[in-house]
Amino acid sequence: MKPVYFPFTYIPKSVGKALSACFRQTAVYQISCTKIPKNMQELSRDGILDIRIPEEVNGEFLDKILKDYRNWINAHQGMEIAVLKTMADEIPFFDESASSQIRADLKRTGKQIPAEKKPDPLFNAKLFLHMAQELDLQVKILDQDLMNIEAMEKDFLRTLRGEDDDDQARATMQMVLEKDDPGHFMTTERINAWLSIMLQDSQAPGLFVTTSRAVLEHLIDIVPEMVEVICLDAIPMGADEDETLLNWQDGLMESLEKLAIGNWPVPIDDMANPPKIPGKETNIELTIYIVPNKTPHECFADCVETDVFETESVKMDTRFKNTLIGLVENR
Repeated sequence: MKPVYFPFTYIPKSVGKALSACFRQTAVYQISCTKIPKNMQELSRDGILDIRIPEEVNGEFLDKILKDYRNWINAHQGMEIAVLKTMADEIPFFDESASSQIRADLKRTGKQIPAEKKPDPLFNAKLFLHMAQELDLQVKILDQDLMNIEAMEKDFLRTLRGEDDDDQARATMQMVLEKDDPGHFMTTERINAWLSIMLQDSQAPGLFVTTSRAVLEHLIDIVPEMVEVICLDAIPMGADEDETLLNWQDGLMESLEKLAIGNWPVPIDDMANPPKIPGKETNIELTIYIVPNKTPHECFADCVETDVFETESVKMDTRFKNTLIGLVENR
């Protein structure tokens, strides 16, 4: 079993390193092989990420749609947001004519687009994820620039005060993982769109991990059966090649798989604590929640208010009787 990162398709390098402290490899979905960010390609080459594209979309076509949409937005500054909301389900992102058709259809704000032109829900989900990834990437770049300036200021003050370099490193990592949690923005929509992709993955596991506390709290609110079962703190960071840590990760995944496929309640007494590795900061925390007696399909069906689960999906692994949700945080 291999954990899948959710509900995002973009993983910053800092988040990838945090995930690698807990797991040998984490799967993440993409919608096009031509739109994979460079830092994620590097994480994939390092073996940290398993990039999956369950059903690929033409990345250049998505870029054309976004370009037309941005042009339309720039030409219609000040338009009533209510008008856009009424047309949210009618934007014609459904065939090769979408790029040229978007302007004409969106200008007809007082008319209903014919029912037969309603877009493909799966394609719309992929388009949304593409837009969200672009947003997350740009926000991360901006945040990093601002953090670099802040780091220089703090480095100057640290030098004046004679503070330890390790203190500064810990503070920087804390900011990286907590700064502007993208899960706060359009949480439900992100989960819905991501689920459309997950349903196309025949290898979808029983364990789903996130670094967004906002996403976790959203799930807790709507899935009352979800309970915390494991909290592992003091996980060493930056020890990906250490054999002791790799062995611990293997044992962790074996225990979590038993938890996902076993009849609830499943004993978890044999869960080993993370190893202590000299010279490595132990500031990563992994908390595991379980939704007992619900497969991933059943669990996530409770999380959405749309017909995303009515669309055709591939046959998923039926071994998993329980769903595990993991939260990776920096402490």
